[in-house]
Amino acid sequence: MPRFSNLALLGLLIPTCQAAGPDLILYTEDLPPFNFQLPDGQISGSVTEKIALISKQASFQYQVVMMPWARALSTARSQANACVYSTARTTEREAWFSWIGPMAHNEGILFSVAERPPVASSLQGAMTARIGGYNGSASAIYLSRRGYNVIMSANHDISIKNLLAGRLDYWLTNRHTANAMSERLGLRGRLVPAIPVVNMELYLACNPALDGQLLKRIRQAYLLLQQNGSLAAVDRKYGE
Repeated sequence: MPRFSNLALLGLLIPTCQAAGPDLILYTEDLPPFNFQLPDGQISGSVTEKIALISKQASFQYQVVMMPWARALSTARSQANACVYSTARTTEREAWFSWIGPMAHNEGILFSVAERPPVASSLQGAMTARIGGYNGSASAIYLSRRGYNVIMSANHDISIKNLLAGRLDYWLTNRHTANAMSERLGLRGRLVPAIPVVNMELYLACNPALDGQLLKRIRQAYLLLQQNGSLAAVDRKYGE
């Protein structure tokens, strides 16, 4: 996995908006390595870089705004020129957006603390376990609606803190995010995958009222970059 302080592509990541304003407002969250904020405030990540390539190919300007995930979803649904990423495509959300992707793969896993005895050996056995989930996350909603004891938090840092303090039995996330946040917080080797939960694909999800010609250009650019290997090259850079 690359160092997250790598600034090599920053000139590509956030195009300078023209005086007339951006064609798109993109809302996202802190979910490394797909999307995350660098110390200087720039937003980077594998999906962010893919969107930058798509923007260049499709010739549109955009602005990225980072906020809590539940608010990012609701804001994108209320603005005609808005999209949100990296968004799990679920049955409930299908009609909410026009979808471009997939941009990344998200395997939801329950993570535990390495030095602590496991609470369960299967997902069914974890029904009463205390599970830390991210508010608005599709995988957290998936478990909660099936009767699991999911304790929602505003960000992953809170869940990790509670997991280490013994106030949670598991933290629900994906392997890539767990590895990235372990590196960020100096916890390498302490947070370990315990129980697989659900697999989901992540997309760029755009408001259905988005200009049809712009949406067509974005989809065509995605397909071209997928076919010529440009998107796969980004995945290799991030170890995905």
